[in-house]
Parts: sequence; C-alpha cells; structure tokens
Amino acid sequence: MTPPRPAAASAPVPAAVRLLTGGRILGAPGATALVTEGELITFVGSDDQARQYASGAPETTLAGRLLTPAFVDAHLHAVQTGQMMAGLDLHQVPSRTALLDAVAAYVTRHRSGVVVGQGWDEREWADPRPPTRTELDRAGSGAAVYLARIDVHSAVVSTALLAQLPDVSDAVGFSADGLLTREAHHLCRGRMDRLFSDAERRAAARAALRSAAALGVAWVHELGGPHLGPLEDLTRVADVGGELGLGVVTYWGELASPDALERARRVGAAGLAGDLCVDGAIGSRTAALWQPYADASLSHPYAVEGHADAGHGGDGRDLQRGARYLDDAEIANHVEQCTREGLQAGFHCIGDEAVAAAVSGLRAAATRLGAERVRAARHRLEHVEMVDPTDFATLADLGVVASVQPAFDALWGGPDGLYQARLGRRADTMNP
Repeated sequence: MTPPRPAAASAPVPAAVRLLTGGRILGAPGATALVTEGELITFVGSDDQARQYASGAPETTLAGRLLTPAFVDAHLHAVQTGQMMAGLDLHQVPSRTALLDAVAAYVTRHRSGVVVGQGWDEREWADPRPPTRTELDRAGSGAAVYLARIDVHSAVVSTALLAQLPDVSDAVGFSADGLLTREAHHLCRGRMDRLFSDAERRAAARAALRSAAALGVAWVHELGGPHLGPLEDLTRVADVGGELGLGVVTYWGELASPDALERARRVGAAGLAGDLCVDGAIGSRTAALWQPYADASLSHPYAVEGHADAGHGGDGRDLQRGARYLDDAEIANHVEQCTREGLQAGFHCIGDEAVAAAVSGLRAAATRLGAERVRAARHRLEHVEMVDPTDFATLADLGVVASVQPAFDALWGGPDGLYQARLGRRADTMNP
C-alpha cells in the first residue's frame, strides 16, 4: 500500500520535491524510484507508487542507472591532485624512455612553470631504473620538473627544481642522481608547492573537486600538512568546496604544540591528523617494518647509502627496514595533547612497526587520561595496512577510526603484486 503524502492531495507540490524513476536503488531490492523533499529521502519504491506519492512533482528518469548515497572521499590532497590532473599522468608509461618522451612533449606545449607529474612505477619496466636528474634535465630542456612515483613517497626531480629548493640536498633521502625519498622528498614536496600562486592553487583544487563531484562524491576530507603544502591550502580547498556545493572536512598533519593547535583552530581543522606520517610507503621502501624488506638491497635505488637514518626521533634504524619519522614519545604526546583539546589526532601508518607505534601511543594516552576521553576524541589512523591482530581490540575499545584505502590492495596485492615482492609471506595478512 502506497503511503499518503502528509499534505492534502489537492495541495500544490512544494518546489523542493523531486521524483526519480526508472533506476535501481542501492539497498532497496526491487525499488526503481525515490522521492526527495529538500535534503530528505521521503519515499522509496516502484515508479507507480512514487508517482502516486508525489503526484505533480517534476520527474527525472534514471534510465536504468544505479542510484547510491553520495560518496565520501576520506583521504584527499585536492591541490596536489589538481596539479597532477593538469600536469603529467604517468600511471600508464611503459618504460623510462616513454616517461622522458612524455616530459619532452609536455614541455613543448607548456613553456613555463613547474612540470608536475605522478604515477610512474618502475617495476613494470624492462629496465627498472628510475630516470636520472641528467635525463630529466635533457628531456625537460632545463625546466623545473617534479615526477612522483605512484605511491607519492618518492620522486625524481630536475636540477632547475633543486636550485629553487636548496635545503633538499642536505636532507636524508637525497640522491645526487635526482631521486628523492624520506625527509628529502617531504621537504621538496612541501616547499615546491609554495612555488605556485594562490590563483593556481585554487584552480588546482577546483579541478580536483569538480572531478570528485562528477564521480558522486559529496564530502571530502582534505589532508594537509607542512610536508604537503602551506596551511592556507586548507582554507583554499574549503572555499572552493563551498563554491561547488561540496562539504569539506580539513585536517592539518603537524605534531601537537601550542602553535600547531592554534593553527588548526584558525583554519577550522577537525584535528591534527591525516597525513602526519609515522612512516612512508611500501613501494618506496619507507614503510617502517620490524624485519627487513624481502627484496632489500643497498644496491636498490630506494636505499639511501651513506646516511645513518636517524628518523625524526633519532632511532638509528636499519635502512632496509624503512623509515620512522616520529618516535614513540612524540606519538603518545601528540595523542594526549589532542585528546586534552578535544581534537582528533591521527597518523599515516602502513608498516607493522609504524602501526604498532601508533597503537602504543593511543594506549599510553588512555592510561594517562582514561579510555573514555580518548574515545570521545575519535582519533583516526590512515592506511593501517599491516596491523597485528591483537591490536584490533585496542583500536575498537578506543573508538579509533580506520581510514583505509582498498584501492592499494587492488593495485599492489595478490600473488604477483608489489606487496609480495617487497614483503614475501607477510603480504598475506595485509589489509585484513
């Protein structure tokens, strides 16, 4: 039986009422139509039932399309995404030569500015060697070039770009041949983004958010941080979201301090979280592991020979076990300070050692402040790819949000994937 509308049948249909028919409604087997009134869905059922319910309402046919709730993208870097969309998409380049040819063609079309690209993956190349700085200089005709690997935790750069970022050459992870990883890549990425104007950064954010909206995304979580770009980017992305009708939740990835907390409040950030990195990524061999990478070798291009990687906390770890950017005390203190302020704390953590460190910090804060206060702050962890089964109880008890990326497992999981190559049998338990 079709339920009657609350208003009398003779009453005019409010302008906010909308009738969608001829589709497939997710979560409602057999339903083909729904009615919305303002921001509420007030009816789901058959086409005829919906027409009876909302007689006189404007009707739009879905022509068999699937109708779902709007999506939320919980891990976005809108400015960097927009820059890549306007720059070089390198996800499909089949070789180093093809990559260099793409750079040369791009520079021919675009005579000024920084060349930004992303997505190359040397594992599929016959000669799996990243391009060198000399090769980029030649292909780019002396332009400033930044090309991020597919996981965006390492990149190759040109001489002209390094000349504008002098401190990068002194950081752990710098290689004279132009491959940057670890702290050198963080410095490069954060400072390079200051080479773009306000208008350019807003245009990049607009391109990314328009693309998100076209894919059915209604809300995004924008994850910023000093290693990604300036604090003002959070405001830029929120402004552009407002223009386009997208909701934006912002996070600032900086360790808690009085100044950092003030910065987060000033831009309306939900927390000091998101991409505050405990470690890096498996593809770039910077995810922090208890045991060495299965394919570890100091001859590999991602090994930083000659540097004693003290990490952020000075733990002097073996380079073949990845990178730690925060030590245990910093993690615990960060969670505690954010909890006291009622802000979300959070970390990027992928490797088993990094995830364990984040969980340990959450436990320490709960011991000091009580589990209820930690739970109320709704802290979050990004990625959480290698988690010990015994830690799930802690994460559940403390109400931690796991912001995960199933696409990573789709790209790099499986018996012949990157994870198996880097980790061996440890890959079997990833992304549970």
